[in-house]
Amino acid sequence: MISVLVVHGDRKTQRMLGRVITSGFGPAVLCDDLEAATAAANGRTYAVVTAELAAHPALPGLVAALRAGGGDLILCGEIGPPEVVAIIRDHAIDHVVTTDPIASADELPLTLRTLARPHGLDVLGVERYLGHGVHLTELSPESTHARITVLAAIRDGLAAMGVAARHERHAALIADELLANAIHDAPHGPDPALRDSVRDTDRPLSGRDRPRLRWGADGRMLAIEVTDRFGSLDASTIRAHLAKLADRSTRPRQGNGGAGLGLAMAYLAATQLVFHLCPGRVTQAIGLVDLRARPDGVRTLVPSLHIFTDRG
Repeated sequence: MISVLVVHGDRKTQRMLGRVITSGFGPAVLCDDLEAATAAANGRTYAVVTAELAAHPALPGLVAALRAGGGDLILCGEIGPPEVVAIIRDHAIDHVVTTDPIASADELPLTLRTLARPHGLDVLGVERYLGHGVHLTELSPESTHARITVLAAIRDGLAAMGVAARHERHAALIADELLANAIHDAPHGPDPALRDSVRDTDRPLSGRDRPRLRWGADGRMLAIEVTDRFGSLDASTIRAHLAKLADRSTRPRQGNGGAGLGLAMAYLAATQLVFHLCPGRVTQAIGLVDLRARPDGVRTLVPSLHIFTDRG
């Protein structure tokens, strides 16, 4: 049985998050401070905590209590991306959620249901983030340079759907970065030729060197999924890449290793960036872009992040 705590200084937001969790997942316990949350952590517990409390000296104690019982902390990202990724780095956070009431109504319960799942990667996938029956387009580059053809096909498909230009740009950036990671960084072994080769060189892709991309949109959410069959990406590497956003002096690397900011740029372009990690077997990365119009216009919110690791 999983317990869920909500720790937030603003009572209105605290109650809103509690209602979202209760209606979509199960009962939530509202806590006014970190000390109360630490005392309430019993067994497998997840605590939704506002980022404003990250500097509080009681936070490490809460994180330790949660992880000791098999749970973890879910951060409410209500500050800027550089500050959020610094918290992700410092506390090894795998989950960041938005408190935007429109987005959180879907995201938070689904995140908790995924954390509570009894099975592995076979129950996950891009379908979980889109409406039932949405058509998914599947693409798989036959060479390293064919990634350009895949991106062009996505752009054409989005243009035909009438997706806004800014959403189209974000989708293309996410797809490009996730594909580049799957093609060049995922291969491993005694001779990781693709990872170490100059990226300007076109090379054929076959077998498990060839990643799969699927994408679709349901009018509410645009989703891009990239899957490789290496499973070499781990949570600490993802957090390290995102942490580069905390250093405003960071510049992209040049040379064989790629830009070095690829995952960080994909994170900034997405509404949610989700990873399903099966070590040594599969890495699945999903970038979500929220297509819904807000009555008060475009809102600047920190993107959500979820790193699910199959421990089985």
